[in-house]
Amino acid sequence: MNFFEQKPKNIFRFPKHIVSNKYLFFVVAFIIVFSCNSVYAKRLKYGPVQEIAGPGGREYLHRSFTTWESGIFPHERYIVFEPSEPVPEKAGFVLLIHDLLTPSPQYYMGQIRHLCRKGWIVLFPYYQGTDQPEKHYMFNIIRSTKDYLQRSFEKNKIQTDHTRFAIFGHGAGAVLAANTAATYDYFGLPIPKVLIISMPNRDYIKMLDLNGVSRETRMAVITGDRVPEEDAIAASEIFYTAKRVKTANKIYVYIQSDYYGQPPLIGNRAAALSPEYPPKHKVILERRNEYIHSFKSKHLAQYIKADDIENFDWKVDFRVFDMLSIAAFNLNSDLKPMKKSEEFRSMGYWSDGRKVKPLIVTDRP
Repeated sequence: MNFFEQKPKNIFRFPKHIVSNKYLFFVVAFIIVFSCNSVYAKRLKYGPVQEIAGPGGREYLHRSFTTWESGIFPHERYIVFEPSEPVPEKAGFVLLIHDLLTPSPQYYMGQIRHLCRKGWIVLFPYYQGTDQPEKHYMFNIIRSTKDYLQRSFEKNKIQTDHTRFAIFGHGAGAVLAANTAATYDYFGLPIPKVLIISMPNRDYIKMLDLNGVSRETRMAVITGDRVPEEDAIAASEIFYTAKRVKTANKIYVYIQSDYYGQPPLIGNRAAALSPEYPPKHKVILERRNEYIHSFKSKHLAQYIKADDIENFDWKVDFRVFDMLSIAAFNLNSDLKPMKKSEEFRSMGYWSDGRKVKPLIVTDRP
């Protein structure tokens, strides 16, 4: 008998002593379970989606927004986003102050859309301009805000509710937001009853005496575990030096990075960005010298990447703003319930059921 005449052996045939063994069932079951787990392990784990209702959720009053601009010179320009469909008769407004290297509303469009659809007017000043020294930035913001209040009164399309004024600042803009909130009375601005300081970074911005921040303000300082040490120090300093704000009315939110799934959630300075379509980086080319001078190489990738909207937007910036505005304008309450809430600390679940690392919330950073 040659090779081709041999009957092929059944390589899957179990030996007789195993076939008759009572443990065969468990062997087969183990192989099946192991195979299924191996296939499942190769699947990507995705992060949570935006919730329907509640703070940070997608239960909206308006379907869209409209825009108009003002200002001739670059440092005087600002753009206004107003809720529409339906157009409200009256709305509060949010002063959104960008970081130095993200001077375009496209970097914050997810948050702008969220705020407008919740019923807020958003004012976005281009405060940097061309060759403007840093000491002028805050005055440019003040000028734009006062000009907006005058022009919105003239337009009379949507009446601006001066009693519902909030400020959100990111990066260097967070320090400018704190300075603006501390000088509102001197410059004749409405009282900023909500102040969000997100990932503060001093850069070349001098921080003023923050004793001027109103007692009526509800303040949140947001930072993360992947920010440089000097930024973490700036966050704590802003929190403590706003002394007129009672401890019950301010909250310190610390983001923990979580690399388990896709996309990874990174608690760095770029976590506050919410671009719907990652913007072209023409601004980086135009301001190359300033860019290199301002940041070390290890910080470049996060701004070039400019992640899409993800869990840190819904569960942190969107939700914190919504909760502070409810406390300040609707309930006139302090922030103690936020500090005690396990639901607020929760960041949801990955697609396989594993918990995303929770927020650390305190008033003793």
